[in-house]
Amino acid sequence: MDHVSPELAADCHPTPVARLLAERNEPGEHFVRSHHGTPRIEERDYALEVTGLVTRPIRWSLTDLRKLSHTTAHVTLECAGHRRTELDPPADGVPWALGAVGHARWAGGQLTDLLSIVRPLPEATHIVFHGCDLGDIDGYDTPQSFSRAVPLADPAIRATILAWEMNGRRLEPEHGYPVRAIVPGWYAVASVKWLTHIEVIRGEFDGYYQAVDYRLREEGEPEPGRELTHMPISSLITSPESADTVAAGDVLLRGIAWGGTGGVGGVDVQLDDGAWIPARIDPGPGRYAPTEFSATVPLTPGRHVVRSRGRDRDGNRQPDKVAWNSRGYGVNDVCAIELTVS
Repeated sequence: MDHVSPELAADCHPTPVARLLAERNEPGEHFVRSHHGTPRIEERDYALEVTGLVTRPIRWSLTDLRKLSHTTAHVTLECAGHRRTELDPPADGVPWALGAVGHARWAGGQLTDLLSIVRPLPEATHIVFHGCDLGDIDGYDTPQSFSRAVPLADPAIRATILAWEMNGRRLEPEHGYPVRAIVPGWYAVASVKWLTHIEVIRGEFDGYYQAVDYRLREEGEPEPGRELTHMPISSLITSPESADTVAAGDVLLRGIAWGGTGGVGGVDVQLDDGAWIPARIDPGPGRYAPTEFSATVPLTPGRHVVRSRGRDRDGNRQPDKVAWNSRGYGVNDVCAIELTVS
């Protein structure tokens, strides 16, 4: 399956669907989405600035950052444009099919530890992560950095990692070396790579990638649309894959679920237009890791459609159909695969 157009492959490549069942995705297989190429940064030249509405602005080297309280978490990251190609008519953006999602074990310093040192002022409301990758944007006189903001009051702040390791090894350049933010539970756009500046502000952030791009606007809604924040509940059948040919009889379906309020509460599967039946679930190592699920279905010769539908701990389910939106974001409807049974 072609997951993304060849001309964008250098900055965008998917996780192979079958590898989503792996214990973790290694750097060469974990999906990548970049906007302005991969900057090359030498550790000796690196510094992270923290400025804005703080009592104590700082400029720290990587050695300084490594003195923060160390934390590790297994986190699922998903591009907000995942499964964009399923929308009809096509929406603008990278033509992602399946695979713009991945999971790994990230390690680094605790953001809350850093905040306790710089001490945000009482009027501060948001923290802005600025990457050092820059690019020209139509309508702007100067290059725009890739920057995103998260409210200081959001629970994700307490779990955010200033990561310099991925799966026990130094970050690779395409994954944000030397430091990136990992904001668990939010779309991957918030997990800014090549992090060089943290800014504490009051009010909404007006950067391009916050105020203009990465906004969900359904038909009839005014510009710029709604901000993309937390990942909703999603699930995918990863084995067998769509268009596979399998032998008749009892067939084991396997897949992963992630996102949602409070994490994954359960997964149901459906054969053709039959009843939804509960799948067996196997939660991963931590709230933000993917939950594996499995179910056995009897398949007779011919063509069959199987579906998975996740639900979160608040009872929210994947919708049967998401509303079309102009940029193709937030596609999390029930995902079907077609199998040929011999």
